[in-house]
Amino acid sequence: MLGTGLLSALEVWAYVQSRPEATKALLTMGKRDVSYDDLPVPLKWLRPGDIGPIPIPQGHSVTGLNDQHCHMALPPDSPLAVGDMVCFGISHPCLTFDKWQVICVVDEDYNVVSAVKTFF
Repeated sequence: MLGTGLLSALEVWAYVQSRPEATKALLTMGKRDVSYDDLPVPLKWLRPGDIGPIPIPQGHSVTGLNDQHCHMALPPDSPLAVGDMVCFGISHPCLTFDKWQVICVVDEDYNVVSAVKTFF
């Protein structure tokens, strides 16, 4: 039995860089940062300085990636603002590992506890 189901193998965080429309945000993550055969899934978010992270409300989804930007569809009442951070689940970690020379390992409170050097 899988319990709550499958979990993302890796999390990648990005900042909301722009809210050009009520139902769209651009974030600081792109094809140079993550695998994109399956688009990243927004899982949680936080506003720096606030308590968090908290689960992201329903209706938020990645619609595409450029080299360095993530296009995300939002519901019109989304709480996300420029400067907020969004956590994305990555389904294929090996295709993301090769984009980073070092990956931080964190505990449940997101304190960095170690780092892993990648060799791709």
